[in-house]
Amino acid sequence: MPPPFTIAAATLATLALLLTALSLHVSRLRMRHRQTWGDGGHKDLAVAVRTHGNTLEQSLLFGLLVLAQSGGTAATALAAVCCTFVLARIVYCTAAFGRRLPWRQAAHALTLLCQLAATLLLVRAAWTS
Repeated sequence: MPPPFTIAAATLATLALLLTALSLHVSRLRMRHRQTWGDGGHKDLAVAVRTHGNTLEQSLLFGLLVLAQSGGTAATALAAVCCTFVLARIVYCTAAFGRRLPWRQAAHALTLLCQLAATLLLVRAAWTS
């Protein structure tokens, strides 16, 4: 198993790539609809903006939690939480673009569970050090 810092770095890099792809999608839709601010009533642009925003919001907190413990937590547990979080965000984005509300809700719930698990890992690491 790679060290916790390597797991954290790989997770953050993967999330950065996902966020970059989502940002490029928003930019492409803004150019298509000639909309520089807001969504202009274009539903596809509104969904893209919110999907990017939500993924950014969730990834920032998770990234901080993971980075804070990258020096001393159990690598296996951290890897499991990180992989599950990334998978949940990919499912969330796919479900949002595909208008699959139950899948989007399930992915968001899984995202929150991963954040809670990462928080508990951080508390455990701080408590035992």
